[in-house]
Amino acid sequence: MKDLYSTLATLLHLQSHGRKSLLEFLDRATTSLKQLKERVERLKVKKEELEKEVNQNGESSNNQQRLKVVRVTESEDLHLEVNLILTVNNKKVVPFEVLRVIEQGGAEIISSSFSTVGHHIYCTIHAQAFQARLGFDTKQIESQLMELVY
Repeated sequence: MKDLYSTLATLLHLQSHGRKSLLEFLDRATTSLKQLKERVERLKVKKEELEKEVNQNGESSNNQQRLKVVRVTESEDLHLEVNLILTVNNKKVVPFEVLRVIEQGGAEIISSSFSTVGHHIYCTIHAQAFQARLGFDTKQIESQLMELVY
């Protein structure tokens, strides 16, 4: 059983159960699993919203061959998420330019992913404030990204 509890602690990134009672450890594991499930549900909803937005933009811009979506969201713990959908043939939007705009807005890049599917580039960037006291300017970052993309 100790091996199973250790495996559970490792998978959920929890402290070893040896320091806490078994009941406390299982409560923390249950809470962690519930939070992960809620996060998955929120991400599914967000994905559906983005897909609707992409489909709406795609239908209205088929003649223009220019699908572009910019979404910047800020969480209460000073984290920033940027979602972009660009066309492959948009030569003025280069990944390092997008990252530069975010960093100039006062955010430090934590992770970024860029993937190409068909004629679209899907970008997801996670960042946090350089300094918690100062934070970052979400509106400025969003407006500069809009200028860059559109």
